[in-house]
Amino acid sequence: MKRSDFLKSSAGIIVGTTALTSFTPPNAITQSRIRTYPKALRRGDLIGITAPAGSIWNKSHIEKIENILSDQGFKTKVGKTCYQQDGYLAGSDDMRAAELMEFFEDKAIKGIVTMRGGWGCQRILDDLDYETIRNNPKVIIGFSDITSLVNAIFKHTGLVTYHGPCGYSSWGNFTMDCVTKALVIGEPFTLKNPPEYKEEPKTWVPGAAQGQLVGGNLTVLSALVGTKHEPTWAGKILFLEEIGEEPYRVDRMLWQLKQANAFTAINGLVLGSFKNCQPEEPHKSFSLDEVLNQHFGNAIFPAYQGAAFGHIGPKYTLPIGVNAEMDADKFTIRTLERSVG
Repeated sequence: MKRSDFLKSSAGIIVGTTALTSFTPPNAITQSRIRTYPKALRRGDLIGITAPAGSIWNKSHIEKIENILSDQGFKTKVGKTCYQQDGYLAGSDDMRAAELMEFFEDKAIKGIVTMRGGWGCQRILDDLDYETIRNNPKVIIGFSDITSLVNAIFKHTGLVTYHGPCGYSSWGNFTMDCVTKALVIGEPFTLKNPPEYKEEPKTWVPGAAQGQLVGGNLTVLSALVGTKHEPTWAGKILFLEEIGEEPYRVDRMLWQLKQANAFTAINGLVLGSFKNCQPEEPHKSFSLDEVLNQHFGNAIFPAYQGAAFGHIGPKYTLPIGVNAEMDADKFTIRTLERSVG
């Protein structure tokens, strides 16, 4: 399914610190350079499960993620949004925003797992109370459309968030191991593709770079450009993934990021899975590799392709806002500090 069908450090900014935002969105505070870390998850903790984006068409996935979390020793609380449908959304915008805020304010809930992407998170970003979120720090994890939510929360609050599996995702051993390292153990860790991962990684520009991690789905990130929720690019390690987009659409979105000066500001780039992004009519199109080469073949920062995150089975958990080092020759991402408090 096409995402679009659902709808180096610069002067004065130290690599690895959080830049001050130039906006104060509704109900938000100005971002501090000091980040906030959620507490590490522990066995027995209560995990809230919510659907801030698309409707959950297959309700069996709700029981599946409850069982997965139960097997890891967690208790669960399933939100009403998981059972709602409003067009392609999991309930109205007001309902989804209110439930997310309720979960942040609920002291008993120690972490939040989002059920799926689809489309809907950008619709509620202006309705969130970022000061309340900052004052009630806790784990929140997801990917795909959840990209806008986890990046906006980090930008406006300084709270470290997590690009990783949703409730709908496959939670195999590799995925669970990455979740555990990031959310439970929290010590610095290295992410490298598992042996069973089929995509061969490729270096576009050799070298290593350090900076805070930001990123996620290309379609979703490009849609944030020009809004008050657009990530701060300077000094960052940017990670991108995509699914079901023709090379010309990938090209268009990369140009949007380029013309927003993202690629003159970041320190390094990691490309994950670009699943089903080959042209339907190859004789009328550039290939995906040709498009990526046009953008990154002579980039001014280290860059590599083929990391295990995105719309695939085994996937990394990437802590947004945490300082990390990417190595385009070793094909690794290594966090340089704790990922939870």
